[in-house]
Amino acid sequence: MADKFDLVVIGSGNAGYIPAIRASQLGKSVAIVEKESKLGGTCLNWGCIPTKALLHTAEMLSDFRHGEDFGIITSGVEFDYSKMAQRKEQIVGQLQKGVQGLMRKNKIQVFTGTGSFVEPKKIKVESEDGESQELEAENVLISTGSAVKSLPGMEFDGERIISSDDVVSENEDYPKSIIILGSGAVGAEFVSMYSDFGTEVTLVELLDRIVPGEDPEISAELQKEFENRGVRVLTSAKADPQSVQKTDDGVTIQVATSGSGEQQDAEQEGGSYGGEDAPTGETDGSGETLEAEAILVAVGRKTVTENLNLEATNIELDDRGHIVIDEFYRTGEDGVYAAGDVIGGYWLAHAAGHEGIVAVEHMAGEDPMPLDQDLVPRVTFCRPEVASFGLTKEQAETQGYEVKESKFPFRAIGKALIEGEPNGFFKMVADAETDLILGMHAIGPHVTDLISEGVFAKLVEGTPQEIGMAVHPHPALSEILGESAMAVDGHAIHF
Repeated sequence: MADKFDLVVIGSGNAGYIPAIRASQLGKSVAIVEKESKLGGTCLNWGCIPTKALLHTAEMLSDFRHGEDFGIITSGVEFDYSKMAQRKEQIVGQLQKGVQGLMRKNKIQVFTGTGSFVEPKKIKVESEDGESQELEAENVLISTGSAVKSLPGMEFDGERIISSDDVVSENEDYPKSIIILGSGAVGAEFVSMYSDFGTEVTLVELLDRIVPGEDPEISAELQKEFENRGVRVLTSAKADPQSVQKTDDGVTIQVATSGSGEQQDAEQEGGSYGGEDAPTGETDGSGETLEAEAILVAVGRKTVTENLNLEATNIELDDRGHIVIDEFYRTGEDGVYAAGDVIGGYWLAHAAGHEGIVAVEHMAGEDPMPLDQDLVPRVTFCRPEVASFGLTKEQAETQGYEVKESKFPFRAIGKALIEGEPNGFFKMVADAETDLILGMHAIGPHVTDLISEGVFAKLVEGTPQEIGMAVHPHPALSEILGESAMAVDGHAIHF
């Protein structure tokens, strides 16, 4: 006889365990089905958490190397990769235990194995040893997430052709030269990390600018910062997967350059090199052979739906493999919802958690407000950091808005100078007719933290004038929000 629950969640990433907790708070009996031995999904085990632990060490290493600028004289600074990796594992392990504890606290039952539909309200859980059991549920939430993807002919081998999963799983050493295909969030972050490690980095981007999902001026600023650090950046550059040759010392690949590249919207989590829907790109036929110890393929991610047996349901996939949902994350099957990477969108963990909460609140009859995609902060933890939400000036004008925009530099903020991070800027985009905030776009120190004030202001239908009226502490990096807000109407004080 099948165990019965109010809700069965398939997948324990942010789109799974977070809404599971919310459902429990709403008085529902909840089960989570997870195929891996550890809870937390990609974000906790192979994505957000381990990569940011590595990036923090890389940033510290850069700080030490520039300590003399701050009057700190050091000598013999050494980098111990294995020690850094050990710290990364400790952080991930601590958070894994935290999620397990949250399941116990909220009386959520965890089943380890691959979940699939027997019928719309019945889930089979099959363990690695072949044993299976069935769960019945009033509602099902699919949160099976996404996985790294490669290019045809460039299968991952964990040594010469590597993925982001391989990077965070490597605990002993790192390549001293690397070619990175794709400059979305994943590619940009690893460019930053490896360049701080001292690795010789070449970034290959199919489109005509890096981080192409961001404001064009941010793309230009980040490319300048990368190149100042010795990174070679190739845009409008098309790598040929069929040309890959592995050698005893590394790997080579041919890249055609100098074309126009086809601009298109790029998903944040994925790569702009190819992403899910890589444009063909245009090159003039010129090119060269690149050589390095390894190639990191950061061309995007693919949804994980192949083991769900969706044929037993009325759930539909679109032409990119995303589960089709409505604004409350309902699929085509009554009582079955989906959230997170498996439905597409920005492929961001923080968005996934909120999507899942809307889903379970809706199935519980709570009448939640649909998630506004323009309120999802897009963050890239490279050095310098990049953060944004909402519309760029160009996007807003395309949608028919009359726009006013500000751009305020970090070099006019005292705390940025104090911290030795004077480069970058903050942009604010507003509707000239209503003064409502349409978007913000930033590159510079700690902008992944600073962007939250803007997201909240947009949520409550705030205006730049109201942000400018809010008193920001001095000296603090957050002053750039106040100055940028006042600059929308030409009233900036310090620039």
